[in-house]
Amino acid sequence: MPDVQINDKKINQLEVKLFVTSMLLQELLDETGSNTRFKHKLRFYINGLQKELDKVLSVEMKDNSLSLFITNAMEALESSITKALEE
Repeated sequence: MPDVQINDKKINQLEVKLFVTSMLLQELLDETGSNTRFKHKLRFYINGLQKELDKVLSVEMKDNSLSLFITNAMEALESSITKALEE
């Protein structure tokens, strides 16, 4: 997969997709009202995934333009899921 150019930084598209997906999963877990063993296990694995992705990401997340890009990608993913469910 080609890289994505954000200002002066290049990021691997696969890394971005994995990171955004794990962030969305965490957000969705936070929205669930239940407190089940499944939820705790899933959160544990997602947190582990994000820690590993932080090591793998080719650039630091401290850049505002990168944070905005990630936020927009996350909103687009959530929006596309919502739209597919409404059809």
